[in-house]
Amino acid sequence: MQPAVPKNNSRWTRRVLLGFAFVAPLLALYLSRTNLVLGLTPLFSSHLLLLYATLVPNCQWWGPVIRSFHTTQPEVWITIDDGPSPAHTAKILDLLERFNARATFFVVGTRAEEYPHLITEILSRGHEIANHTYTHPSGMFWAAGPARIAAEIDLCAELLRSSPDRPARLFRAPAGLRNLFVHPELVRRGLALIGWTVRGLDTVRREPVLVAEKILRGAKAGAIILLHEGHRVAKDPGFNLRCLELTLSGLTERGYQCVIPQPEQLRTHDA
Repeated sequence: MQPAVPKNNSRWTRRVLLGFAFVAPLLALYLSRTNLVLGLTPLFSSHLLLLYATLVPNCQWWGPVIRSFHTTQPEVWITIDDGPSPAHTAKILDLLERFNARATFFVVGTRAEEYPHLITEILSRGHEIANHTYTHPSGMFWAAGPARIAAEIDLCAELLRSSPDRPARLFRAPAGLRNLFVHPELVRRGLALIGWTVRGLDTVRREPVLVAEKILRGAKAGAIILLHEGHRVAKDPGFNLRCLELTLSGLTERGYQCVIPQPEQLRTHDA
């Protein structure tokens, strides 16, 4: 079942942003005739707004972003980005099984192509696969044009469709950053853009305890939790695993169950 792509007021926000960006140079020319600084103000403001919409994760100005899910139970949704990883995926699956938790793996297409047995293992153990682009171009995806964005989505989606029971219904942008071209491509494909409620910053922080503590502080019913795999493999191969273990342990102690929500439960506003 494909998710119902949520509707919100982002369509009008998008139109206002683009309209202002179009009008700003004309307004700047008119105002600069009397005062140069005043003339630069609309240009500066329009660029600032465009950058904010593009570079702030979970911002919904370009389109809806799923940031939580509806539930009346103490349930959360674990999402794990950047795999599959030969160093981590199998061990992550063991951890999830130990805590009776289910998760969604947002996989990178090139890695899924290299380690197809890990994709099969994820699915066979009751978890979900989702689209995280083909090459994970985190440094430029936010600045990519429609053709590159479409290729990144479609190449990964094709791999997820290469075997039964691999529906491509969800998408997460690299680092959560996306521009005005991403949402139209997702709408054409019936994909929902998934953000998060809370993340532990496990790609930045050095202490697993601090990662887990940050997640547990933000955990609540319907929360989407973001973690990663495949990072620091050479220097600290146990780091991502420890972050997940501490998170799962803390959630269990607080009475939370880790589930994969149904499409109709997804929502754009905070839980």
